Amino acid sequence: MAMFKINIKNAAVFSLAACMAAGLLVAPGCGAGGTGIARPTLLVSLPDSANTPDGMTIDDKTGDIYVCCPNLKDQKYPAVLMKIDKDNKVTKFYDFPKEAMHPGSGKIGAMGLDMGPDGNLYIADNQYFWDKNYASRLIRVNIKDGKPVGTDILVEGTKLSNAVIWRGNNVYLSDTFFDVPDKPGISGIWRFSLDELNSGKVIKVNPNGFDPHTIGTTDPHLIATFQTFALPHRGDTAGADGLTFDKDGNLYCGNFGDGVISKISFDDKGNVISNKILINDSKTMPSADGMFYDAKRDLIYIADSERNAVRAFTTDGKLSTVWENGAATTGADGLLDQPCEVLVRGDTMYVACFDISFPGLLNTVNDDVHTISIIELPKTK
Repeated sequence: MAMFKINIKNAAVFSLAACMAAGLLVAPGCGAGGTGIARPTLLVSLPDSANTPDGMTIDDKTGDIYVCCPNLKDQKYPAVLMKIDKDNKVTKFYDFPKEAMHPGSGKIGAMGLDMGPDGNLYIADNQYFWDKNYASRLIRVNIKDGKPVGTDILVEGTKLSNAVIWRGNNVYLSDTFFDVPDKPGISGIWRFSLDELNSGKVIKVNPNGFDPHTIGTTDPHLIATFQTFALPHRGDTAGADGLTFDKDGNLYCGNFGDGVISKISFDDKGNVISNKILINDSKTMPSADGMFYDAKRDLIYIADSERNAVRAFTTDGKLSTVWENGAATTGADGLLDQPCEVLVRGDTMYVACFDISFPGLLNTVNDDVHTISIIELPKTK
């Protein structure tokens, strides 16, 4: 398998002590070419056949990182799975077979992914860019002895499958648009058990059962809903996007369109007991994309796609900045070019840059450079 162009120089850390405040990664005025605790550097410039890096997850047993590339920027290339090993060697991991492609679009929109307790990869198949009529799916790439051996279709009928996160024997899938009449900006989170997914039957969810006035549903798989209120400068009602769990089992979800973060808590039977807004600060964070809980530092990191930034927040809602830079970059210099996903391995943060502009984002040019950057975080004891 081919290796791709890698630059793995350690990121410089600028006045690190001055960049720490109250235990948070608060870093106003630090760094060159931007603001943050450490200037990002380029990990890899991907080939055109992996032109839109998006979701990332880590195999806790091997330390390998898997990256979904839906290849929305140049769709002559089908979606692909990439792998970053423990030595930061980047290789192609999997080409999706023709039989797994959606029968309508002939494509797979591989977005968020996570490794299940069975050691297989579960992937959000976002069909929304080709078909808005509840065509998105949840699929599985089966892994045997560290190699992909086939794909299963597990769930059908979502609108815009986006993020995937496992906890215990349940997988959670964010759905960014429901397109409910008269109620713009409604989105939600679906939950499915491993037993259901292994039943051999494709699960068909029912967004069409929504009552547009009560935002109710008869489908018990839907555990949470949200409403995004479009910011005036963007007019974007995209909702539920990134997902992560903290050490106490609370689930966090961010709205792409307005940057609102919600915190969802459960009882010991898995029933939702609260779904509350934790952060609503569009002046600091107007967009919330992929997120990751760093147990080592007890912080949640989130990609702010609008501002070319990565934010951090505590589980009680204190928000800070890891890094933010301007629009004048292709990402080739390691700076962030519409970041969409973050992940931490050890003391290194990996940031995937989506680089497909939407109205109101700093990034306005969809260039031919496709990058993943790294940021060296302060070491902890």
